[in-house]
Amino acid sequence: MNWNIGGWFGGQLGATLWILVAGILTAVRDFPTGMFVVLLFAISNAVGLVLWQSRKISCYASIQLLIGVSGVCGLVTVYALANANAWTQIQTGGQVSAQSSYGIIGLVYGGLMLMFYLRFGRAGNGPQT
Repeated sequence: MNWNIGGWFGGQLGATLWILVAGILTAVRDFPTGMFVVLLFAISNAVGLVLWQSRKISCYASIQLLIGVSGVCGLVTVYALANANAWTQIQTGGQVSAQSSYGIIGLVYGGLMLMFYLRFGRAGNGPQT
């Protein structure tokens, strides 16, 4: 596994852009909650940027850390929006409950971490920088 700018930032934005959209949509109705969610987006992307700039730990470990931080920020996003009664308000079309969203986020981000572990993190497949 090697560092790749397109893969890194594409994956980073792919994992977090929905948080930014949710924050902007919420800010129209509830500015403080919306800005908190935008802050969660910024935190996750700041971690990704620092990991990219420093590259002091392996690419594999950095990806695992970024996926974990993005997943936690996603869970906190849903929690904050649900507590502000904004989670269902910003959805159009089919509505997904906050409880279902926790499971979906856990499966997606946890599944990605497991996939990377099985592909790159097990003994004998040592992660490369």
